[in-house]
Amino acid sequence: MRFTLLLAALPIALPIAAPATAQDAATDPRCATVRVAIPPELSRWSQRAALAAGTSTRSAPVLVIGQATDLRLTPADRVTVAAAPGRDREAGSTAGLALFQVARAGTYRVALGEAAWIDVIRAGRALPSAGHGHGPMCSGIRKIVDFRLTPGRYVLQIAGTPATSVPVMIARGAAA
Repeated sequence: MRFTLLLAALPIALPIAAPATAQDAATDPRCATVRVAIPPELSRWSQRAALAAGTSTRSAPVLVIGQATDLRLTPADRVTVAAAPGRDREAGSTAGLALFQVARAGTYRVALGEAAWIDVIRAGRALPSAGHGHGPMCSGIRKIVDFRLTPGRYVLQIAGTPATSVPVMIARGAAA
């Protein structure tokens, strides 16, 4: 009898105990009581300005490391990619390009507030990521992808999302 009661309670407990990721503070009631702990390198996440992504590397804006932006994207079929994306274009998806400059070698984190495919490109080649994960609960950061980079200019390529604007921030990792 105790076993039956435990199993009956289990489905109720699982959704509450399951780890949550990147909840939208505006729509998830659990976020009203959660204290968000954003990593120090992403502390300026909520201080974003709007910026239009480029449709080619020639029209791509330059992102400043450590500053967040809401990057406005374009229908993917209008974007000339810098390298073949790691994922096929989906009908109706958006894309965009931005440049950024690395002054010191280290691990750099690309944080996104929407589901999207990202590539960091140098000399026409997409670089492998060094790690990836979700942002802190209720922070609005959906995913974080780490890259080990050396000094130079890079292209951030965002694709495979239906979103017309994506919150994005590139930051030097704390352990870099």
